[in-house]
Amino acid sequence: MQQLSKVLLIAVLLSLLAGISGCAERNETMTAPDGPATNQASSTDKTSRESYDEFVAQMDEILAVTGAQAGWTTEFSEPWPLEPGNVLTPEPCDVENWRTSPYQISLQVLGPGTEDVEADREAMIRYMEDQGMKVSGVFGDSSYPERVAWNAFGRGENGLTIDYGTSKDRRSVILQGECSSHPSMQNGVSRDAP
Repeated sequence: MQQLSKVLLIAVLLSLLAGISGCAERNETMTAPDGPATNQASSTDKTSRESYDEFVAQMDEILAVTGAQAGWTTEFSEPWPLEPGNVLTPEPCDVENWRTSPYQISLQVLGPGTEDVEADREAMIRYMEDQGMKVSGVFGDSSYPERVAWNAFGRGENGLTIDYGTSKDRRSVILQGECSSHPSMQNGVSRDAP
């Protein structure tokens, strides 16, 4: 009887170990909806000046979609649009492999709230789709408490993302520009430099 119990225990343990290793194998080959799971985004070879100009134009387009182009500030409490001397420092697109990663400009801006959060979010979703972005992370419905944000997330090519949140109190845009492998992206950039 004890021999049978030991055999069953060993069989159960081996089954568990096989299941755990099978999970690891599946996670290694799991694919996300937009393709293989990876931290490394494809990239362009745009200079920091080109990337900065595109980033600013994209942010201005996004804010135009909200209908409230005034009253926005950056995460650093600077008004948007940025003053000529305000420098944005590109970040690695892949923080785990930052030494070899392309870089991208990223910034959050905060603005005034809106009365119709559903229409506001839907307008941003349409904008993202018109830009060819894959939209996900759509949260919010009439059961949400009044101060809770309605969100949408859009992913474009070359690491471009828009993370949008809207509520009656305020709105938030986190824009991550396209990744670029150009060496100039490792330096700060502003309207004046480089």
